[in-house]
Amino acid sequence: MDSFTWINHVAYTSPWHLAGGTLGFNVILPLTWLHGRFDQPGAALSGGGTALGDVTFGSQLQYAPIVGASGQPIFVQRFEFDVIAPTGQYKHNADLNQSSGYFSLNPYWAASLFPLPKIEISWRLHYLYNFKNHDPAASYPLAFEGQPVSDTQAGQAAWINFTTSYALTPSLHVGVNGYFFRQLADNRINGTSVAGREQVLGIGPGLFWQMSRTRALWLNAYTEAAVRNRTRNSLILQAQIATSF
Repeated sequence: MDSFTWINHVAYTSPWHLAGGTLGFNVILPLTWLHGRFDQPGAALSGGGTALGDVTFGSQLQYAPIVGASGQPIFVQRFEFDVIAPTGQYKHNADLNQSSGYFSLNPYWAASLFPLPKIEISWRLHYLYNFKNHDPAASYPLAFEGQPVSDTQAGQAAWINFTTSYALTPSLHVGVNGYFFRQLADNRINGTSVAGREQVLGIGPGLFWQMSRTRALWLNAYTEAAVRNRTRNSLILQAQIATSF
């Protein structure tokens, strides 16, 4: 499987306050290219190509930093509640789709801790609840326990993204980053549980560069271990640029 995703993220911070935090809103819309291939000649996966993926939208509460006696921040946090809607391309007879075909709920808690002036520890803890897919897609008729597949439901899951960094200069930080994903409930087909919960740990080096007052660059690399019931990526490279306007 090869994929390329262009993620468009629009964030708005409002002038309104709620429960001690500042209320904000986010919308994320990916543009995704998918391609699948087999070692066996003649075998192929239908679908793929380039199309819009599912939109993610939600509200957040951003809290002001807790400042220490020296005047430097020591802790800051944000809570967000997102909905993932199946608005992307989804074809009933395709093996590869840019959309999942179902709604999901994805709340998370993000926080950063600054125990020493040049050291930062950050994490983002997610929970994912998936609703049923009443139109499972495949290029061939799907069957389960001798019956046609009428609906599927991916199991609930939780994961954490984490990073630690050291400031070489005020604008350049290096460190270690990673993620740990654990499926909490079985997948279901026609309402019946299917064994095989997923798990993965990814870890590797990272770099952050504050290019200007309004623009920043992240470079990250990961290798995966502790993998259960899913494919393993030996190397993942990721680049992200953020800018304000």
